[in-house]
Amino acid sequence: MPVSIVFVIAMLSLFIFDPYFPKEHALNPQQNLLFFFVSLIIITGYIFFFSLYAVNLFAKMEEREAQRQKEMNAAKTRLYTNITHEFRTPLTVILGLADSLRSGKKNSPELAKTIIKNGKSLLQLVDQLLELSKMESGSLSVKKINANIVPFLRYVFQLQEYYAEEKNIKMDFEADKQSYVLDFDPEKTTVIVSNLLGNAIKFTPAGGAVKMHVFVENGMLNIIVSDNGIGIPAEKQDKIFDRFYQTDDKNTRKAGGAGIGLALTRELVALLSGTIQVRSIPNEETVFTVKLPATSILQAKESQQQELLLETERAETHPAKLRQTGKERLLIVEDNPDVLGYLQACYSDYFRIQLAKDGKEGFNKAVNEIPDVIISDVMMPEMDGFELCKKLKEDLRTSHIPIVLLTAKADIPSRIEGLEQGADAYVVKPFNQQELLVRLQKLLELRKKLYERFSKGNGFDYSKDPIMQREDRFMKKLNTTISENLNNEDFNIPELCEEMAMSKSQLYRKFKALTNQSVARYIRSVRMQKAKQLLSSSSMNITEIGYEVGMKSLSTFSQVFKEEFGESPREFLLHENEKSYN
Repeated sequence: MPVSIVFVIAMLSLFIFDPYFPKEHALNPQQNLLFFFVSLIIITGYIFFFSLYAVNLFAKMEEREAQRQKEMNAAKTRLYTNITHEFRTPLTVILGLADSLRSGKKNSPELAKTIIKNGKSLLQLVDQLLELSKMESGSLSVKKINANIVPFLRYVFQLQEYYAEEKNIKMDFEADKQSYVLDFDPEKTTVIVSNLLGNAIKFTPAGGAVKMHVFVENGMLNIIVSDNGIGIPAEKQDKIFDRFYQTDDKNTRKAGGAGIGLALTRELVALLSGTIQVRSIPNEETVFTVKLPATSILQAKESQQQELLLETERAETHPAKLRQTGKERLLIVEDNPDVLGYLQACYSDYFRIQLAKDGKEGFNKAVNEIPDVIISDVMMPEMDGFELCKKLKEDLRTSHIPIVLLTAKADIPSRIEGLEQGADAYVVKPFNQQELLVRLQKLLELRKKLYERFSKGNGFDYSKDPIMQREDRFMKKLNTTISENLNNEDFNIPELCEEMAMSKSQLYRKFKALTNQSVARYIRSVRMQKAKQLLSSSSMNITEIGYEVGMKSLSTFSQVFKEEFGESPREFLLHENEKSYN
């Protein structure tokens, strides 16, 4: 089309400007005719070949589009086939075993374990599909922390050892150094490493070996997962990261898989600005190498946070300084140092962290420090998480503290046992960092509702809620002690602590958690409430009432009463008399 337009314009121009051209150089009629036909043949040939090229180009485009549609349809067919197979197999097992349990033919804990295992497979499949969907929509964001990644990776590795034990597979974790402090996204790194380890275990026969090697080289964190399993044929190694692709042979079909895990792994690695490669010799060795940037941009921020934590630790005996930090206190009780370090790295931005290496140390720290919330593992030496939870909930000093039990035991009886011991939440490993954070924050928000119940002093009935009943007993004892000593001007917080069998810091933190006010302020408020009651209902004069509530100085009594109610005792009496006259 452009050539035709240029040709027409040229012809019109020649026609218009022909009279102005010099005639001595003009072609004779025979030459002119010859030139015309030659030009016509050249232009026509050009247009013909151009049109032929365009038709051929469009034909190829249509062919490529048809091929793309064919590949998409094939991918969809593979998706439906694989997903259907992946859903059908565990569902068949679950329904079959559930029917056996219902009919009473079998009643074995092993059946329940098998049902749970297959249920987890379904859940993992759904989670991977959702992650891919988030990747496509662009809603998956990177959330990095700055911490030592070695204990974190060892923790993720250890979570996979349970599945390896079932197949008698030897697991080996190796790190060139015990500390690589860098920025990483724990959630996405967990998915990447878990998928690679899960595949290695899945495709390695019983008695085989899986190894994970971690090191930093040329500014990149290298995570190498190798196994001596069935391997991947050379011609298929470049396709295994494609979505819904499976190497179609009897070994891979037996192991299962919907072709989602490695595709998701590659997408997440790319999101983290890394690379992933595979090298495999069938039936000898398969090696996946993930390289991620080993940056530490957040290190300065982390240093500031550590300094703040040290400052907080130094100020622990001074409540006023504690309030200035603006963070609640989280006690983490965990015997695995890798998990302990990981939890600390995850939540140091949100809480003032305290650590305990077993249940016994955790109990002592909880009683002495009165944290705002506790995360505890279940399986620990000295004292397990169930016993720790039970003891803390039965102790008036710590009964109000929310406790989250964190464990790899996902069976229903374990969950029920944890909740029966008073646990406020039960989270299964591997946990989602953000989900656990939200649980902690919601538990703290729920505890703040206690303010509404206990900040008004005595006069409430015992709640039907067992959790509230424990705190009711504490407040009843405290209010009774204050009431019995109300007319004692020398009654103070140390004496109250002695009566309550608590230290000053224990009483302060426990009471602050329930009422969001200081003990001294509360005692003064109780005195003034009693004074107000006596002014309204007794014939005692102001001085006598001051003595009755432990305030022998009339000026002090008047000043405190006015601060509490906005008017002096005399003004209050005057208004009361006016009401009675009216």
